[in-house]
Order: sequence, then C-alpha cells, then structure tokens
Amino acid sequence: MKLKKAMILFGTVCILNTMVAGCGSGSESAAKTEETQVEEASPEEFNNAPRKDVDGSTEEAQENTAGKWQVLEPDVASAVDADFLGKVWKMEEDSFFIVEREVKILDDGSSVYSSPSSDADIPDSQLIHVVFEEDTRFYLKDTDENEEGHENKEAGFQDLKEHMYVEMKGSFKNDEFHASEIRFF
Repeated sequence: MKLKKAMILFGTVCILNTMVAGCGSGSESAAKTEETQVEEASPEEFNNAPRKDVDGSTEEAQENTAGKWQVLEPDVASAVDADFLGKVWKMEEDSFFIVEREVKILDDGSSVYSSPSSDADIPDSQLIHVVFEEDTRFYLKDTDENEEGHENKEAGFQDLKEHMYVEMKGSFKNDEFHASEIRFF
C-alpha cells in the first residue's frame, strides 16, 4: 500500500514537473517572440537604421549614415522609378523644401501614396531641403485622371510650385537631397 501511494505521488510530481517545464518553455518561447517582433519607430529612428539586404547583411544608406532622411528602399525605388518622393512645401530662390511622400507597394503590385494635407502645419525640422545643380533635369509629368498614362515634358525650376508632387533621383548628403532629376506634377 505504501508503495502504491509512493508511486502515485512520484507520478504526480513527474506530471507536474513536465507541465511546469512545458509552461516555462512556452513562456520562454513567448518572450523570444516578443523580442523578435518589430517595434514601432518614429520616422527619425527608422531612417537612421542600417538597411538589411536579402541575405541578412547590413548595408549603409547612401552617404547619409548620420542623417535622418534616407532614399527609398531599392525595390520601392525601382517600382516608382525614383530615389525619393515628396510634396513641395516651401520655395526659395534657388532651392526648395519638401515633406516626404510615403509610398507602399501592395501585394498586387499597385502603389498607395500618402502625404500631409496642404493645410497641415509642418515644422521646419520635418522639411527636407532639395538642392540641384545647373545640369539637373526637370520634367513636368502629365498624367491622366487615373495616373496611368504619363508623358514627361522638359521643364525648369521656374515651373515648380508649392504643393506639387515631386519624384526625384539623386542622393542625400547631410540631410539635403541633391537631385540629378526632378519630375513633378
């Protein structure tokens, strides 16, 4: 009889230990999952992070490793045929400032764009200074209502106006975008 009680007690302890170990393992797994989840970051934190290639190696952003603005990811840049997108916010005599225009490529290959309303109050710290050289090419992009068909007509800086959308090729240097080509509409 004592042996039977001892066996039952031993079996119960073993089952409890197995359950505790299983629950502990599950908690550890949940903790690991939480650690690997991507935290939401502000645009400044996101733009300062090094990029990861498909193979997992890190790649520094184009010449602006300490800056808060970065060119588009290669797959997005290829899809929109631009290195950076924006909305003209403020004009100066020989340069202009934009707010970032975000783009998301959907699973079906279509693009969704977002930018602040023209009435929004954007602080100067969130504006991106765009500079260009004499050889920078400007194009006025004619689009139909569905933005499907488009034709680029040669234009100049004088044709650019506030609240126009810009698609630019170039790179960031010290948080200024140095444009080699600017298409606007």
